[in-house]
This record gives sequence, C-alpha cells and structure tokens, in this order.
Amino acid sequence: MSVFRVILLLAALGVSGFAVNSGAETQPVTVLNKHLEKLLGTWTSAEGEVTFNADSTIVYKGQKHFCAIAQGTIQISRHRVTRMLPYRFLKGELLITDGGSVTAYRRVP
Repeated sequence: MSVFRVILLLAALGVSGFAVNSGAETQPVTVLNKHLEKLLGTWTSAEGEVTFNADSTIVYKGQKHFCAIAQGTIQISRHRVTRMLPYRFLKGELLITDGGSVTAYRRVP
C-alpha cells in the first residue's frame, strides 16, 4: 500500500469518527456539546415543535436534520443545504430566528 493511500485512509477514518470497539457493550450516546445539552428535548409553540436529540439531529418543521450547536447559533444541514438559525433564551423560552421571523418555544415537560 502506498504512503498516499495510508494517509488517505487515516484521514478518512479520522473524519468519519471511527472508533475501536473492544467487544464490550455499546456505550450510550454522550452529549459533549454543552450548548446542545441545554436544548435537548422537545420544545413547542403555536408554529409547531422542535426536538433536539443527543445524536446531533434535530426535528424542525417536520423534517429531520443534522445539527451543530454553538453559543447562539443552530446550524442545520440536510441534503447538502446548510442553514444558520440564531437562538437565545428569554424568560424560560427558546427564541429561534428563521428568515427574520422569531418563534418562541416552551419546553415540553
């Protein structure tokens, strides 16, 4: 195997999140992002629901997307299209801005 192929293989494994399993039981998904952790669960509004999952997916406007959460921004991706949705918390509500429109969500108990 050429050096180029080895480097390419190692790069691909690093990007894919490859993990070595020793045969032990599968570990549960761990939330590493403190911003996502604050959003986990289902939130509801008059416009509908949004659900944040520990596996970095979100169900938003009835569609499942991959998401990345940072302070103040939800990045959703689906079919090679990425959108940025600013968010903030105000008086226990989650405010998400989408296309200039702000929607207030309350956490579902």
